[in-house]
Amino acid sequence: MDLILLFGVFLLLLFIGLPISLSMGVSAFVFLLVTGQHHMLIQLPNRMVLASEHYGLMAIPFFYLAGSIMVAGGLTQRLIDFSRTIIGHITGSLSLINVIASMVFAGVSGSCVADTSAIGSVLIPAMKKDGYPSAYAAAVTGATSTIGHIIPPSIPMILIGVLVELPIGNLFLAGAIPGILLGLSMLLYCYIIAKKRGYPRTEKRATVKEMFRAFFEGILVLVTPAIVVGGVVFGIVTVTETGILTVIYALFLSILYKEFSFSKFADLIRETAQAVANLLMIIATAGFFGWVMVNTGVGDNLVELILSISTNKFVVLTLLIVFLLVIGCVLDVLAMVFIFTPVMIPLVQKVGIDPFHFSAVFVLALGIALLTPPMGLILYLVKEMSESTLSDVMWETFPLLIVQFVVLLLVAYVPVLSTWLPSLL
Repeated sequence: MDLILLFGVFLLLLFIGLPISLSMGVSAFVFLLVTGQHHMLIQLPNRMVLASEHYGLMAIPFFYLAGSIMVAGGLTQRLIDFSRTIIGHITGSLSLINVIASMVFAGVSGSCVADTSAIGSVLIPAMKKDGYPSAYAAAVTGATSTIGHIIPPSIPMILIGVLVELPIGNLFLAGAIPGILLGLSMLLYCYIIAKKRGYPRTEKRATVKEMFRAFFEGILVLVTPAIVVGGVVFGIVTVTETGILTVIYALFLSILYKEFSFSKFADLIRETAQAVANLLMIIATAGFFGWVMVNTGVGDNLVELILSISTNKFVVLTLLIVFLLVIGCVLDVLAMVFIFTPVMIPLVQKVGIDPFHFSAVFVLALGIALLTPPMGLILYLVKEMSESTLSDVMWETFPLLIVQFVVLLLVAYVPVLSTWLPSLL
């Protein structure tokens, strides 16, 4: 009954149009009043502050800002131009470039939304101009941008590390192979569809000289993810210091290529501040909501419910995947991280599942949630960018969701894909 009350009020508030941050805060508030635990309300401001004051969260605005600088400084366009030179002669090359660009950009921003905006603003119009249906261009952009959640640096992985005190460098490594596998799977899908539908090439086959020139022009951009991730993984810098270095490096490249205007820098700072302020509102109220779940026994009830069905680790993992995919249709991704991480990580450890393995599965499931209505943020974003209808975008997105689901199952039931790299440290 406690589970039904807490989540019932929360979902009701969402459906009547209350913002996600207020829905979480009000539902937790109402739950404590109705259950006679109003003495715990004194913790409301304290828990909101504690949820948003962790040192690791300071990295997030810097990764957001680095992504914005890459777009404003023309670095994203250089990445796309490099990809055109290398694979422009392949059938359906623009759709393939979309996937590759998302994989590289994910290694800088750590944000799916930033990835969607940066890549989509360039490639959706280009794909439409080359004869791709607008809905397909939107679907490919949206689906590939979810790679930003799993390929390091990953903002959800940072949050998981903060919440349950796991090494963020190891969490980054846990997502590396699953992220690459997800990207390669979508490359294969896009190539098959391009062959089947006869989508065009964008360039003739480049000469070796042209390839070398493109490589040397784009190499400084291409090494950015290695710089971002390497410092954290090898313990040279903290994740926050890495975010600062990424901003500095992106600024350096933008000035070097003479495509950045400092008159725009204030605008980028303001946009980043707005995005992070919205994020911190969700984090603060989710912190209180999660604390209520843990300290009133609601989280224990959820754990007992799952363990009453089975204690087999693969059955438990399957139940959690189903739960995450269903709840992801109606919950914000960051809210899911803050609400369920403190409950689920101890649960999976209890049944013998490696926390780094589960974190990779969790974040892959979050990526699928970003594409499923009614809360699928990226789905609506690419729909607006492509000027297509929601039904058409959903129709084209569905096969890509199946590809993501297959990768999710593969990572879930072949743990070595997410545990091998962390085990090397």
